Parts: sequence; C-alpha cells; structure tokens
Amino acid sequence: MTGKRKFKKMNCLKKALPLVFAFVFALPIISFAETVDKIVAIINDSIITLSELNASTAMALDKASPEAKKDPKKADAIKSAMLESLIEQKLVKQAADKAGIDISEREIDNAVEDIKRQNNFTQESLLLALAQSGLTYREYREQLKEQIRQVKFINKEFRSKISILQEDIEDYYRSHLDEFYAPASFRINLIFIPNENKEAFRQKLKTVQDGINKGEDFRQLASSYSDGPAASLGGDMGYVSSGEISETLEAAALKLKPNEISKPINAPEGVYFIQLIDKLEPAPRPLPEVKGLIQDKLYKKAMDDRFTYWLAEVKKVAHIEIRL
Repeated sequence: MTGKRKFKKMNCLKKALPLVFAFVFALPIISFAETVDKIVAIINDSIITLSELNASTAMALDKASPEAKKDPKKADAIKSAMLESLIEQKLVKQAADKAGIDISEREIDNAVEDIKRQNNFTQESLLLALAQSGLTYREYREQLKEQIRQVKFINKEFRSKISILQEDIEDYYRSHLDEFYAPASFRINLIFIPNENKEAFRQKLKTVQDGINKGEDFRQLASSYSDGPAASLGGDMGYVSSGEISETLEAAALKLKPNEISKPINAPEGVYFIQLIDKLEPAPRPLPEVKGLIQDKLYKKAMDDRFTYWLAEVKKVAHIEIRL
C-alpha cells in the first residue's frame, strides 16, 4: 500500500513504550542496518528501512508462540505491529529532537554499567555479546544514547505534569479492595529432630515426645532439643503464609487449634513437631501499607493515557507514507 495513511487509535502502552524503554534495560539482540536498503515507510523527514523492520519482526517472532511462528497470518500481523511500533518510535524521536533533549556521556556510562550488572557481564563478555549481534561498542552506545533521550523526553513531557491526589488513592483502594487481600497466615513454633544419627535421633525424639506428653513448655523443649530454624527463639517461626513452608507442615498446622501441638510429623530428613500459636484469616492490607503501590499504578495509568493521546494527535498531522 502506498500513500499517506490514517492510523487507527490503538493501545500505545503495549506497543510504543516497551520498545522505547527496551534498550535502556536489556542488551539488544538486533542492530539497525546502516547501509542503504529498501525504504518501507517515511515519517516526516525520517525513514524506516526493510532491514529495520525485518530485524524487529525477527525479534518479536523469536518471543512468539510456536503456533504464531507457523501461521503466516499471525506472522504478518506481528510484522504490521512492529512497523507501527517503529513509526511511533520515529515520532517520539522527532519530538525529542525538537525539544532539544541531550544525553551526557556519564548517563550512557551508567546505562552500560546497569546492563552489565543485570546480565552479570564483564566488559569483555559485553563486547563479545555485541560482536555476536553485529554491533560495535560505539554503535551500541549511540543506540543507548538515543533510547535514553527518548525516555527523558517522555518523562519531561508527561510524567512531570501528573499529580496523584490522596482522595484518588483512597477511591481506588475502596473500589479495588479485592486486589489488596493478604493471604491467610499462621504463627507456629517448630521443633525439628534430624535422623542423621540413629541413636541420638531416637533418644532426642523420646525426650521431646515425653516432654510434650507431660505438658512441658514447647518453646523450652525447642530451645533445648530442636535442630530447626529459630531454635534459640523457642522455635518461633513468626507468621508464615501459604507456600512458605512445606505442604506437609502447612497441612498439619492448619488442622490445629491455637496452642495445640501436632503429633510427630515424619519426613525423609527427620521428625517435626508444630505448635500453632495464632491463625489469621485473609484480610485486606491497610491503606498505608499499599498506598505506594496504588500511587504508582495511578501514576502509570495517567502517564500512559497522556502519552496515548499525545501520540494520536501527533499522528494526525504527521506525514506517514507506507511503501510495503
């Protein structure tokens, strides 16, 4: 199709922002061709080449399901989505150019160090990975510079103009209370007797069992005989949630009443005794505890909405010509 195209409004968060931020936080696995090849799109005074589109499509297909890779229609849809994303990147880049946003060498250095740290790379292993991707270190730094610059533009243009009010946070909390339920939890004291030494195991197990039968203090028995965690604290494990201890121990604990002690719980590594201290049913976490999470969620939504609107308006006046 050739000629100026009107684009449909779409979810730019899913398509534009991930590609804008990707190079800042992860090692790129593609390189944009610097040689002149077929032009597949013109965006104002910028172009997208076939090699750029193919590289982006290959990266997306690599992450797609096996079914999508084999389905020509799905592959074409992915290619179209990648072209859309590349166009949006060009529009953001042009806006960043116009805003005069620049990036210092120190900012690029910091981004490189972050990437090395996140991927456990040395400088040598980073250079090797770049070489395998067909990139020189200088080209890589230039790509990082451009991506960081675009992120700075988005932050300047949208993030700094957003404020989240306390009443917005409270309204969200009340209307989405189900999102903030803490799972059921229980507090237990634990005694563990390992079966490494059979004679010592039999003697310690008998002593603990006799002490429990006589009504001796469970915490004192744990301090004296347990080889499990928190033995010095009387075996006090604090509050644990479902999945934080083995299924066998959790099942035994949930059958107990407060202050009740379990029968010996046999396991391959030894024997456990559990005393249930308290049980908490699922309940919503208090607002002060989740306020930061809600604020971040509302902040992100507001920024995404603004960016989506801005991009749609920019597309209306941009010269976008598709040459596929």
